[in-house]
Amino acid sequence: MRLSFCLHVVYLIFWKQGGIIGGPSFIGRIDAFADMVFPISIIHLLETLSSFGIMFYLFLLGVKMDYGMIRSSGSKAWLIGFSTYLFPILLTVPVSLILKRYIKMDHELETSVQCLSLLVSSTTFHSVACFLEDLKLLNSELGRLAMSSSMISGGLSYTTLIFAFTARQSQLNGDGFGVWLCIIMSGIAQIIFTRVAIKPILIWMIKQTPEGQPVKEFHHCIIFLLVLGSSLISEITGMHGFFGPMVLGLEVPEGSPLAFTLVDRLDFFFSFVMLPIYFIVCGGRTNLTRVTPHTCLVVELMSLLGFLSKFIGTILPCVFLCDMFLRDAITLSLILNSIGILDIHFYTSANQLKFIDNQCFSVLNTTAMFITGIVSHLVSTLYDPSTRYMADKRRTIQHSSRKLKLRLLVCVHQEEQVPNIINLLEMSNPTRESPIAVYLLHLIELVGRATPLLVAHQPFKHFDHRPTPIINAFRMYERNNLSIVTLQPFTSIAPYATMHNDICTLALDKRASLIILPFHRQWNTDHTKDISKFRSVNLRVLDKAPCSVGIIIDRGAWRVTKSVLGSWSLFRVGVFFIGGADDREAVAYAMRMSEHPNVTVTLVRFLPLQMTINDHDPNERRMDNDMINEFKVSKVGSEKALYKEEMVVDSVCTCSGIRSMENSFDLILVGRRHEENSPMVYGLNDWMDYPELGFLGDILASEDFTGKVSTLVIQQHSWAAGEESSRHSEDSPSRQDSFLPQVSPNGLKGY
Repeated sequence: MRLSFCLHVVYLIFWKQGGIIGGPSFIGRIDAFADMVFPISIIHLLETLSSFGIMFYLFLLGVKMDYGMIRSSGSKAWLIGFSTYLFPILLTVPVSLILKRYIKMDHELETSVQCLSLLVSSTTFHSVACFLEDLKLLNSELGRLAMSSSMISGGLSYTTLIFAFTARQSQLNGDGFGVWLCIIMSGIAQIIFTRVAIKPILIWMIKQTPEGQPVKEFHHCIIFLLVLGSSLISEITGMHGFFGPMVLGLEVPEGSPLAFTLVDRLDFFFSFVMLPIYFIVCGGRTNLTRVTPHTCLVVELMSLLGFLSKFIGTILPCVFLCDMFLRDAITLSLILNSIGILDIHFYTSANQLKFIDNQCFSVLNTTAMFITGIVSHLVSTLYDPSTRYMADKRRTIQHSSRKLKLRLLVCVHQEEQVPNIINLLEMSNPTRESPIAVYLLHLIELVGRATPLLVAHQPFKHFDHRPTPIINAFRMYERNNLSIVTLQPFTSIAPYATMHNDICTLALDKRASLIILPFHRQWNTDHTKDISKFRSVNLRVLDKAPCSVGIIIDRGAWRVTKSVLGSWSLFRVGVFFIGGADDREAVAYAMRMSEHPNVTVTLVRFLPLQMTINDHDPNERRMDNDMINEFKVSKVGSEKALYKEEMVVDSVCTCSGIRSMENSFDLILVGRRHEENSPMVYGLNDWMDYPELGFLGDILASEDFTGKVSTLVIQQHSWAAGEESSRHSEDSPSRQDSFLPQVSPNGLKGY
């Protein structure tokens, strides 16, 4: 089993454990060590730095959050979120009252137990978001539901704790109900003031920033002053000093250049420099030597009850109202039980307000580490989002009926990739008898926000009123090919580490036969550009895809030469065939291309000079010959389809043969996977720079290959059941799209 102790867990365990070990619980009890490492003069400085760090961390947390998710959340998220909030309170608060009445406690524990019921019942959105991001489940189906649900339950929990903390603060000061009500009203007034007066300033900063340029340093100074000022106002009006920065962060437009710049420049410093100081200070306040067994038993009982109540409060609506599988419901319940930085902050605030005593605070901190470690292990064991990508039938071009619509999922993340892919779509030969359905997925890295998005744009009626050059370029292609090309554009905003989830899920839901991905390296006239992060996306899609996958290598030829659309000359397509399922998929795609009036196809089959019994599996060889014969019978004989054979001795001859034809084609189709022991490719594995391209694709993408030719490397969808020669139609109805939102380009409908 895989035990995933990720960054989120490292924070809670490493830094807090360091604070606990260095604190009065362990070596901090040694006077010489305490005087040397934590003298009195340093303690006050550390506490000031920790407060400053957590204040700006909460501001950045607000910047990343999108409270619009609450409005757009579906009924499923509302049911689960409200149940996760209400059920634990209805269970833990009465139990705390029973414990106070029937179990003998000291005064401090008796006054703390009721607040304990609220703390252990709370759920925080940030903890869930960090937990999902570290386990790479952020934009999985279950992850999206967990994000929406935690936004609702976390908002309700945060509001409840704010009311409770202000009431406790008024009680300590000897104030009455009227003062408490004034504090609450002042908090509401600060929220309104921030939205009405401060947000226009933030929007003005965004408008003053040219597109593609960083935010001015002067604007950063204004933001710092606004954060400090909002904290001061919160303290003056009676709210906690961290309330104002959180509210201010929420008003920063999510996904804007301002949010991107703030997160990009400040997140690392406050997360990895200032926040550990906060954990060290919190851990230093933890003194396990003074915890009595009686107090430990009561606190652990309440912690266990809070865990179980949130678990049950989540699983009941999932199973009985939302028709979820029990395994997924259990996983979601564990995710919503995760404990993070914001929970520790609530524990610290409760301890400072004398809501809970030092013993309860110490036990809660220690329990948080164990719960986080256990939950992360259980979730990583129970849930694997890739199991959802199992297609109910084979999704390939070879096994798609020629009389039905060809479904292609096209992924784009830069404008330079658009002309190449549009040319490829045109060569796919859309006709009235066999039209093409294009599902365009614009991939954008998630920066400046915590919530991933998968936006389904409206069908083509007019161009979006917001500038979307990539989508509008494909819509122009659709307009020029009405009735034979249909386009449905999507936008995925997600981390690169989990972006493959959106690609594979969309391919499965739309029953795509081929996913087209751009190669991470791009060639321009004077230099090459690597997008190394996208390489990991391609590798994960190749491993998890529910259909065939094609990686297109763009050497810039189609951007400076000609286009298939309206071309006065024939477009030359070559297919290099060695053998195997991927090569057969490439031939099937080329046969469709050969029907285009402006495309010629040349199939080059490489054969070993001496065939041995171990060179090829007999069944594979039979299917290879069947595919070649089908190409010969249906295509060869016309002026637009040629077939030739190249006899090679070894892999060196194969490379030489490919290089000799580097300027003979405009597009080359190759399969990705080949038998490593075949003499035609034997030894090439030791020299590959890009394993995701296979033997032949690696040759065509190497620096030594000078031909200005584009390449499509194809991997056929593997299918364990059934014979490869069988044909499957695509006319069966798709299963219900359980997660895809159908909304305008400006919004996203959640669960």
